[in-house]
Amino acid sequence: MNRKPIAGLRGWLSERGATIRRRAVPVLFGDRVGLTLFLGVLVVLAALWRVGFFITDTYAVANTVINLAEGRLNIARIEYSLTLGSQPGLYEHGGQVFGRNYGQAALAVPLYWVLEGAAAVAELRLVLAGAWSLLLAGFASQLGRVLDRSRVTLAGTVLAVALFVANVTLSTPLDPRLNGLLALQLVSLVAAGVVAVALYRLGTEFHEQRVGLAGGLLGALALPIAFWATIPKRHVMSAALIAVVVFAFARSRNAEADRPIRSRALAYLAVGMLAWLHAAEALVVLVVLVPFDLATARDNGLRELVVIGVVFVLSLVPFAVTNVLITGSPLTAPRMLSSLGGLAELGPGGDVVVDGGGDPTPTPDGPTTPEQPTTPGEPTTPGEPTSPSGPTVPEGPDGSSEPGPGLWSRITGLLGGVVGLITGAIDGTIGFLAGLVTAVIVGVKVTAARLGELWSYVSRGIDIVVGDLERFGYVLVRSGRTPGVNYAINDQEAVELAVLEVAPVLGTLLAIPIVLAKRGVRNGARRLRRLPGAIRTTPRYQTDLFVGTLVIAFTLLYLPRLPLYSQITMRYLVPSMPVAVYGVMRLPAVRRGLTADFRPFLGAYLGSSVVGIVGVSLTFVAIDPAIGEAMQFHALVNLAVAGVATLVIVVDTVLDRDLPVATAVGAVGGVGTTLYVLAGVEYFTYGQFVLPVAEWLSTVLPLF
Repeated sequence: MNRKPIAGLRGWLSERGATIRRRAVPVLFGDRVGLTLFLGVLVVLAALWRVGFFITDTYAVANTVINLAEGRLNIARIEYSLTLGSQPGLYEHGGQVFGRNYGQAALAVPLYWVLEGAAAVAELRLVLAGAWSLLLAGFASQLGRVLDRSRVTLAGTVLAVALFVANVTLSTPLDPRLNGLLALQLVSLVAAGVVAVALYRLGTEFHEQRVGLAGGLLGALALPIAFWATIPKRHVMSAALIAVVVFAFARSRNAEADRPIRSRALAYLAVGMLAWLHAAEALVVLVVLVPFDLATARDNGLRELVVIGVVFVLSLVPFAVTNVLITGSPLTAPRMLSSLGGLAELGPGGDVVVDGGGDPTPTPDGPTTPEQPTTPGEPTTPGEPTSPSGPTVPEGPDGSSEPGPGLWSRITGLLGGVVGLITGAIDGTIGFLAGLVTAVIVGVKVTAARLGELWSYVSRGIDIVVGDLERFGYVLVRSGRTPGVNYAINDQEAVELAVLEVAPVLGTLLAIPIVLAKRGVRNGARRLRRLPGAIRTTPRYQTDLFVGTLVIAFTLLYLPRLPLYSQITMRYLVPSMPVAVYGVMRLPAVRRGLTADFRPFLGAYLGSSVVGIVGVSLTFVAIDPAIGEAMQFHALVNLAVAGVATLVIVVDTVLDRDLPVATAVGAVGGVGTTLYVLAGVEYFTYGQFVLPVAEWLSTVLPLF
């Protein structure tokens, strides 16, 4: 047998694969460091992965995945339910039941099919454990290349193999019916990796690679992103898309960027995808993006605006089509429908029954009654001739029943036909234009109404900031036992923390007024007068203002609904937290510290994480606190460390001292990670771990 063609094909495929990898890494991750960061974040967060329903709303989204995978938008079959009764997160329209977060569910469907296929040939838990070990080996390989140390690659590969063997030894079967939930969790997990990469690339747009790496690490592992990464709410996906918007905006402003139109289009594409996930959040981002983009773009020519408009319209197609198929309006999302509340009940076999809304919807496996065909007029009995409507004129020898028309008749008939075609075309065009104008008018009215609703929330948020500082403080700074929050849902445990308690690294943003004041004093009035011109021409300042406005607008949008139960980490504000880390990286003292030497930051981060996890665990074994007490302990520690880090940055800024700013930032990030590791392993014990080794570790360390 001649093996040369086969060898040639293998060589060609190998070469093509290498070429694709070389091109994909810069496009998706920026460089090898970005890829390594992405893999490392996934390895860490997947190690804490539990399979279970932490919040009841997840039942509706997981059932949406199952029904989408079976080829329908409505919820005809309930695969997951807390009880045999109703469940939250379902909506009714036209006698049918619908879910929510269709964008998130649609992305999960391909992963659901992959999991179904894997479960058909192997035990699913072993498949996931093997995938995690491969991920760990891949991370070690990339890290070894980045550090140029082959020993790192070897040690990581050996560790991956050893952990896989341990997982196989400890493994117990995983229910394959959980594939819909697992698919959702995988989407959220990947989104957390996207957050890290987007922040890394955002930081490296204007500063050293070390600044971007610190931002990506803190954004994914020191914020509530780490907590919600495997809890498939929408917040991590929203955070990923918003981070992509900000990165794309910054890149399109950067004079060194090639073809900025691509980056501008990417920003609007991400907004369209966000609309499919949550329309209100997308509207906030769009309202902030459009004026900043048009005011600061390098070129607003017709070609650029057409490209951006076409990309944005195309990005809205999934959102609009989903809405039309469910609600009948492209601008009315399922979330805007009437909530079912207690109207949805489970029938036999998982069928959905809507009280007062009709009969149960049959499952796809059950028999269905075909609809009778509708025909105009009376039906004809098969086998019988059709009754003629009048006498039949016998045809002539040439097939014609009458003598042919004259030449003039033919000409007038032809002219009449042409006139008829032209008239019909004109009528059709007028009708189309009238319909288009009507659609535009309706769209403008609906959009104006949505903007009015949006402004009402933002206005109420402003009123809270101005007139109710105590409430604002409960949301932003210190929780304790917050007035008005229903703690009965959490067995009276005070687990609802404030923003700075769950994201202590953001506390360093309090140094921004000091930085601005020092610049004002140093530069004087002349420099301040030139500031508007500098903003118009400096991409860094443009991005600073864009991020600040976006974070403020997002906070004001949700502030009227906060504080609220079942937030844990102020989860409504989580999507804006990662891009706020960009502000931390922009502090001059932080940039100087990270650029001078990255090792103090990394050492402080890893050290405070390890010492924090071990120290808190030993302390809690000794004092045996309740979960609420444990969470409040973390809250106070996080605030204290954040205060010290902020003080170090302020003193360094004011006195121009060479203080350990990088160490302080790393330490404050580490205490945040400590909270999320212990919360995932010990504090919130729902479901079972994907990795058997993690399950074993959780039983070895019983804190509660």
